[in-house]
Amino acid sequence: MTSPALHVEGLSKRYGRIEALRPMSIDIPHGAVFALLGSNGAGKSTFMKAVLTLVRPDSGTVLIDGVDSRDPSSRRSVRYLPEIIRFPGMLTPLALHAMLSDVRGCGTPGELRERCGQLSCEELLERPFSKMSRGQVQRSAIAMAFAGDPGILFLDEPSNGLDPEARISLRTMIRDAASRGATIVLNSHLLGEVEAVCRMAAFMRKGAIVASGEFSSLVKHTGRARIETVEPGRMSEFLVAAGSEVFVCDGGVEASVAESAFPALVSAVASSGIPFTSVELRSESLEDLFMRLAGAGAE
Repeated sequence: MTSPALHVEGLSKRYGRIEALRPMSIDIPHGAVFALLGSNGAGKSTFMKAVLTLVRPDSGTVLIDGVDSRDPSSRRSVRYLPEIIRFPGMLTPLALHAMLSDVRGCGTPGELRERCGQLSCEELLERPFSKMSRGQVQRSAIAMAFAGDPGILFLDEPSNGLDPEARISLRTMIRDAASRGATIVLNSHLLGEVEAVCRMAAFMRKGAIVASGEFSSLVKHTGRARIETVEPGRMSEFLVAAGSEVFVCDGGVEASVAESAFPALVSAVASSGIPFTSVELRSESLEDLFMRLAGAGAE
């Protein structure tokens, strides 16, 4: 059996009386784009830092590609983009990338130029960071994080300061990196962007993982089915007569139905003689899922 890209077992971290991470365990497979989701203070950034030994965990084991994270060699192919980025103002992206390449023992200026091209920021390569806007620094940092072919990327709020064009480019870069076998661990409050690139997540609350897995296995049925039809009035009358509670919506109607009764509803709609184009069970959105598992009112 192939070992996961990231194996975490019993990881914990306390700051005085604050239990930033309660003992947690999780495996993240190779090639996954995996989201960490939770409210402010849930422990997402601390989790990343503890995994990378940027803060010393109080307990637990972390294996990166099967190598103990306390061994520097485990981080050879790892890139980390923190939420708050500060670079020496006199340096340029090209100069900083050269320094990082020397430390890693690999990397070329061409790799950075390629990523800057994807983010439309080639003109920043030789500009000092002190003469950049926040968004320009963020673009440069993303380009450096993705330069070459990193094995695992930890991205903490990577869309901070980015305009819509750059956010679209970032999504493309994440998908491309994953298609080449990279594993991406993403922390973001922008649920729409998470949904665009991720299929798996861990939901965190008060320093603990409360649920994890593929979104499809975590969502619940909302108790409604959506029927798309050009005659919502007739369809509503038919469903009400059949005993359903009906809600009119754009492009059709929604009817209350238990999951087990859905096949019978489909048969009834099909035999009604009323034109329709689709019938589908409604499931929670990612926003619904977040509020149920990790929101302030979650139990």
